Amino acid sequence: MSLSYLHGYATEAVRCWPSGSRPLLASLCRQIQNAERSLNSAAAIRLQGCLQACQGLCCRNLDLEAVFGVADFTYILATEPALDSRIAACLQHERPIFTSNCPFLENGVGPCIFPLDLRPEVCITSFCHGDGGLKSEIRRVKACFWKLGFFFHFKRVPFIYRLLARVF
Repeated sequence: MSLSYLHGYATEAVRCWPSGSRPLLASLCRQIQNAERSLNSAAAIRLQGCLQACQGLCCRNLDLEAVFGVADFTYILATEPALDSRIAACLQHERPIFTSNCPFLENGVGPCIFPLDLRPEVCITSFCHGDGGLKSEIRRVKACFWKLGFFFHFKRVPFIYRLLARVF
């Protein structure tokens, strides 16, 4: 699947999210954002070293579908809906087969269009010089994203139940 598809899917999911579960979605997104803030604080020196030593190498030569998923786009769009048009603009000329650089780098070189506390799971939890001393913060971010992904997929169960009820 292309990033455009994943973005469109997440955009529609956030737009049509059931009003009864919107507070839970907001709570899950706040948990992720708080976990990302904690990780950024704990990794401040390491992140500075990454920027100086590698100069954003982690944003180049990557498999984008391994970095971005529906949960990532759902988190970003539910937290900061204003980014939707910027994301769409970045994906407008997407080459779905192979892209060497992340499409979300400003002018193709950086910095990232996403704020520091609003990044996809893989972007925020990957470090070029290892993650020693950050394991608990990384685990917390990953657990929060897992909860959002679980909730996202679980919320479809009533829809599937109603669909099956209509068929039978």
